[in-house]
Amino acid sequence: MEILKDFGVQPILLLAQIVNFAILLYLLKRFLYKPILKVLEERRQKVETSMKQAEEMQKRFEETTKKQEEILGAARSDASKVIEDAKEEAKALAETIQKESKEATEATIKRAQGTLELEKQKMIAEARSQIVEIVTTATEKVVAKTLKGSEKERLIEESIKEIQG
Repeated sequence: MEILKDFGVQPILLLAQIVNFAILLYLLKRFLYKPILKVLEERRQKVETSMKQAEEMQKRFEETTKKQEEILGAARSDASKVIEDAKEEAKALAETIQKESKEATEATIKRAQGTLELEKQKMIAEARSQIVEIVTTATEKVVAKTLKGSEKERLIEESIKEIQG
């Protein structure tokens, strides 16, 4: 103890200071540290909660972005398919119209050819009829001058048969 006295330390004061320090430490811990630690713990929990919410929001944002990209990709694919289908349908429609037009043109040409053939046959028949009349008239005149009754009729009939046949 003499060593303590040499340094100027009084044991009673040292003991009183240790007791005072212990009381102060107890009071600080009880009334100051606990509320401060409680506030710090609450703040730490709020920060953790905020971080978790931020991570969750980031995750949702990424999922939403991914879904949006998938939807846009599907929409683009569908649009491309619709455009391709429309092109194919337009091509098929153009081919159908062209085919129908060609068929209509061919039918018109066939009708015209048929009409022309009928007109040709009518004209040939008319011409034959007129030729028969002319030949008959001419033959009658020639025969009337040169031939008599039965010979005349026989020659007329032969001439008519030759012209028609």
